[in-house]
This record gives sequence, structure tokens and C-alpha cells, in this order.
Amino acid sequence: MEGTLQTVSELTTQTPFYIEHLDAIVTMLVTIIGFVVTYLMTKKNFKDEVKKNKIALASDQIQTLPYDICQLMDAMIKGNQQGELLNQYSSILSKVLAYGSSHAIKIAIKMQQMSYVSTSNASIDERLPMLAAYSLLITQLKYDLTSEIISPESWFQLRMNDYEKIQPQMQKSINDLIKELDLNHAFKV
Repeated sequence: MEGTLQTVSELTTQTPFYIEHLDAIVTMLVTIIGFVVTYLMTKKNFKDEVKKNKIALASDQIQTLPYDICQLMDAMIKGNQQGELLNQYSSILSKVLAYGSSHAIKIAIKMQQMSYVSTSNASIDERLPMLAAYSLLITQLKYDLTSEIISPESWFQLRMNDYEKIQPQMQKSINDLIKELDLNHAFKV
């Protein structure tokens, strides 16, 4: 009987299992938490890297667009062949749609809408909004690529000797488009 009592007393003085193996339990919990944190951080880093690669690809594709638009506008002034101009215009719009920011796409859509209603014998006053849209697209793309704001009038000032004659109408066209398309107000002239 005494042997049985001793076992019962031993049982009451023994430490519980979780206290006896506390070091193993803590090690296991730290390992599990470390695994979960590592998994979450790796997942976040992967998403960030994919996003960075998408931005880099888009930047590479639209890098030459402001220059291409300037070349198109130069060709339009020189009166180059319509077929060649249409191919350039179509290529520019496709790149803007594929890689441009939402604001650049808004401008491209507006340009396309204006080109549908424009006629080849339209007066200069009727063509100003279209030219304003081109200059705003250049300004927006430059801003998207470099975060620099250039004046939408820059191209006109560089290429047109008599820009002063149409400057007030052009400024109005530019500002109207900025308001209509809800573009960056810093673009206003």
C-alpha cells in the first residue's frame, strides 16, 4: 500500500508536461512564426518585384513617345503623305493605349474623337483643339516618365514662327482640354 501512496504523492509533485517541455514548445512556436513571417515577406517582395518590372516595361515602351509625337506634328506641318501620317498616328495611339497612364489614355481617346469629326479642309480655329491635345499628350507623357512638367506650349514656341498670332486661342484650347479631361492643373497655361 505504501508503494501506491508514494506513486500518488510523486504524481502530485511532478511538474506539468508543458512546463517541463517549455523550451521545446517556445522553439517550435518561434520556428512557426518565423516561417509565416518569411512566407509573407517573400510574397510581398515578389509582388513588389512584379510591379516594378511592369513599370519598367511600360517606361521602356513609352520612352520615345513624346519624341514620336513631336515628329508626327512636324510631319503634319510639312504636309507629308496621309498614309504615312496615319501609320505613325496609329502606332502612337496603340502604344499610349497599351502602356500609357490613365490620363495619357484620356487624351488619346479625346484626340481620336476629335479626328473623327475633323475634316481635311477645317479652319485653323477648328484644328487648334487637336493640336492642343497633341501638346498635352507630350506634356502628360513627359510628366509620366520624368515627373517634370513642361509647358504644353513648348512645341508651338519651338516650331512655329508666328505662334504669337494664335497663342490666345491655343491657350484657351489647352486650358479647356485640361478642365474637360481633369488633367493636372499644373499643365495650365
